[in-house]
Amino acid sequence: MDVQTVRIDDWRQIWRAVPDYSGGGWLYRGQRSATWNLMTSVERSCERREVRPEHRREHEDALFREFRRSYHQYATHVPDPRAVVEWLSVMQHHGAPTRLLDFNYSIYIASYFALEKAEEDCAVWAVRGPWALQESAKLLRAAGKPNVERMERPPIEGDEEIVQTLFLNEPFVAAAWPINAFNLNQRLRIQQGAFLIPGDISKPFMTNLEALAGHDSKDNLVKIIIPHGERRLALRNLFQMGISRTSLFPGLDGFSDSLSIYHPVVDDPTKWA
Repeated sequence: MDVQTVRIDDWRQIWRAVPDYSGGGWLYRGQRSATWNLMTSVERSCERREVRPEHRREHEDALFREFRRSYHQYATHVPDPRAVVEWLSVMQHHGAPTRLLDFNYSIYIASYFALEKAEEDCAVWAVRGPWALQESAKLLRAAGKPNVERMERPPIEGDEEIVQTLFLNEPFVAAAWPINAFNLNQRLRIQQGAFLIPGDISKPFMTNLEALAGHDSKDNLVKIIIPHGERRLALRNLFQMGISRTSLFPGLDGFSDSLSIYHPVVDDPTKWA
């Protein structure tokens, strides 16, 4: 897949790499290697388990069913059985393989996720949400999927059950739809999170994205490469902006992990020289 790529020399100019980055409904995803394509966790799970493409929907269904059967043992709030996206977002939150791909509405939060554990040049992928929704809707309508228009507006209670028909039932249609649960968990709120959901997991996520007309235009999709040499300055600046492991993952685990990434007391030699 040909993706428009921009390499920046100064990470503080990252917003200039995206046309109308703050007003065009853009979604951003940070990845610690610029060489990686976009890939969902269920796609990686299928590759590890050598699940053939034609059986990947069955594999996903088995994961989904097993998680829902056991979830009540670990939590007091159990989502409505029809709330497919909420269930998938809970699975994603706790590390289970799903077809959801995490994005953020903030280019700076996405930059943090790209930079925090990067050992080489990293990247922020930018996808214009309204474009992805519009083009995905066209493909789903052309395949005869019902109730597409109900998913083209902000989510309300009761909408989520439509996701089952649109994405989890045949016919499977290659597409990449911006989506979120009606009930947001803490992580989604704090990290300004959203998802892209592929329509056909028998195909790689990149193939689903490539099915959208205009994917080769920088106005819709762009990969921004951040040189590894910018990492230290960028993490310091992001910390000063209030973006760190501590702020994005509240609690002792987030704070402890932040000490291995960036903390001014640890990373500024004048504090302990």
